[in-house]
Amino acid sequence: MSRTTSWYANDGQGNGYFAPGWDSERIARRTGVFVWIGVVMAVLIIIGGSVLFFSQYSEQRAYDRLKTEGIQTTGTVTDIQVEHSTYRGREGRRSYTTVTSATVHYAVDGQEYSSPIEDRRSGFRKFTETSYVRSPENYPDPSWAEGQSVSILADRENPRDVVLHKPYLERDTGKMPVGGWIAIIATGALLIIPALFIRAGIVNMRKAREL
Repeated sequence: MSRTTSWYANDGQGNGYFAPGWDSERIARRTGVFVWIGVVMAVLIIIGGSVLFFSQYSEQRAYDRLKTEGIQTTGTVTDIQVEHSTYRGREGRRSYTTVTSATVHYAVDGQEYSSPIEDRRSGFRKFTETSYVRSPENYPDPSWAEGQSVSILADRENPRDVVLHKPYLERDTGKMPVGGWIAIIATGALLIIPALFIRAGIVNMRKAREL
């Protein structure tokens, strides 16, 4: 007998199916806990999906604004700093991340400016492929080299406000970003899980009230 079924057999106070004092409404409230579990899960999923969506959307809109109203120019990268991190997931799958921070120097209307820039690259490697899992060769290469030229978009009113020219942002200019669609689809798929919990809770409550 499952735990849920045992709630139907007694009301937690020793009262059975036909015993005096049987309270089907109390049992319904107890079995309805799945509804609240589902609601909490749904809220957390929606919050997480919203954060992901708006991060993707705001990045694309900032790029679109500077693409339309800003100035495209070329800068020189200096003061490069590289940080590595690794994380081993389930089934021996390990991720490797390289974060590259630097300063870009550029000119807008004859004036020299400098702004900080940062880029993150990640890759995966199976734990069983090599015993040297933390070897530097497993990490993605830094995004830039010292003195490298990069294409940037700068704000006309505030030239220190810049974004890097990136192919995926260029591809989605004026459109809903692909990352935004992924966030919407992933959120919708994950909401199936709390929907099942909510349905189970509603069914349990209805059956309890029919006792």
